Amino acid sequence: MADCQRLFKAQHKLKALNSANNGAELAQVLQLHSMYTDRVLQDIRKEHGSWEILESRQARGVWDEIAIMHFRAAAADRTRDFIEAYKCQLACYNAFLRIFRNMTQWSVPVIYTLSHDLSDVAQRADRQLGSGGSQGGKLEEATRIINQGFSMCMTDREPLLDKTRKWGTFHMANILFSLYVRHKAYNLCDSMVRALKAAELPPMSQFPMSDQVAFKYYRGMLAFRNEKYKSAKDDLEFALEHCHRDSYNNKTRILVYLTPILMAEGKSPQSRLFRRYPPIKALYGELAKAARAGNLRLFDSLMQDKEQQLANAGTYIAVERVRRVVVRQLLRKIHGFNGQQSRVSFKLLCDGFMAAGVDVDVSEMESMLADLIFAGYLKGYLAHDHGLAVLSKQQPFPPLSSIA
Repeated sequence: MADCQRLFKAQHKLKALNSANNGAELAQVLQLHSMYTDRVLQDIRKEHGSWEILESRQARGVWDEIAIMHFRAAAADRTRDFIEAYKCQLACYNAFLRIFRNMTQWSVPVIYTLSHDLSDVAQRADRQLGSGGSQGGKLEEATRIINQGFSMCMTDREPLLDKTRKWGTFHMANILFSLYVRHKAYNLCDSMVRALKAAELPPMSQFPMSDQVAFKYYRGMLAFRNEKYKSAKDDLEFALEHCHRDSYNNKTRILVYLTPILMAEGKSPQSRLFRRYPPIKALYGELAKAARAGNLRLFDSLMQDKEQQLANAGTYIAVERVRRVVVRQLLRKIHGFNGQQSRVSFKLLCDGFMAAGVDVDVSEMESMLADLIFAGYLKGYLAHDHGLAVLSKQQPFPPLSSIA
C-alpha cells in the first residue's frame, strides 16, 4: 500500500493542535472549504494523481479517522458527490463526538465547524437524492446527530467555569433552531427553549453577543408564533438593537416579526426604515399607512390582497390585530367630529363608518365596540337597550402603550 506523506502530515497537524488545545486553528483546519483543506487535497492529487488513495487509508486512532474522513468528505464535495461527502462527514462527526465528551471549553469551536458543515452537506445530499428520484432524509439524520453535540455542551459537568463546554450551548442551540425551523418542527424548538431555561448555565449576558442575538431572535420568533407578543417584542428588540450593523439579512428577518407587533401598538414604522429594508416595505408599508390614517376600507382591502404573502411570512394573525388600531383610529375621528361627546349612538357611528366607505350595521358596530372595550383599546361601556356607547370622559382612547 503506497504511503501518503501529505495525509500523514495533516494527521500529525491535527494531533498537534489537539495536544496544544488550539481549538480555533483546529476548527479552521477541519472546515470542508478551508484553504488548508484545499492545499492538502491539491498536494495529495499531485503526489498520487487522484484522491482514490484516501479510500484505502486505515485509521490507527480516532484522530487518524477524523482526518481521513474529513479529507474524503472534502474530496467528494469537490467532485460534487454530495451523498458520499455526507457519509464521510457524518463519520468524521461521530468520531469527534467520541472524544468530545472528555474535552473542555477549548474544543467548542471544533464542534461548531463540524456541525455547520454536516448540516450544509446534508442539505446538498438531500437535493442530489431528490433530483435522482430518491428519498432524502439526510438533514433529519444530521439534525439528530448534531443534537448530541448540543447535549454534550449543555449537560457538561466540568465544575470550572473557564473549562466547561457549556459555553457552546447557545451556539449549538442556534444551529438546531435553524434546522428545526427548516423542518417546521416548532414543537422541538419550544422543547429546546424549555430545556435551556431549566439548564444550569452561566448568565446569558456572559455568552458571545452573536449567540445572544441569534437565540433572542429564535425565542422571539417562537413567542410570536405562540401569540405571546410582549415576550416576542422584548426578545426581537434586543436582537435588532444588538445585531451587527452590516447584517442586513438578519435584521430583515427580525423586522418581519417585530414590525406587526409595533404596528399593533400604534407605532408606525418610520419611512427611513422602509427605505432601508425594501422587503419590509413591500410586506407592511401600505398596511402601516392605512393604519396610521384610520382607513379601514383600504386596510381590509390590503389584508385581502396580501393574505397569502402574510400567511407565507407567518404573520397574518399578528397583522390582523392591527385592525383594532385602525378601527380605533376611525372611531377617534368620528368622536372628534361629533364634538367629543361621551354618549354616542351606535347609529351615528355606523353612519361615520359608512362615510368612510365601510358598511357596518348596528349589531356589528356593537360587537366591534365590545371587542375594543374588552381589549382595552376603548374606555367606556355599552348601553344596549338605548343603542349607545358611553365613553369615558377622562380618556376614552387610552395610550396604546398602556394596553397589555
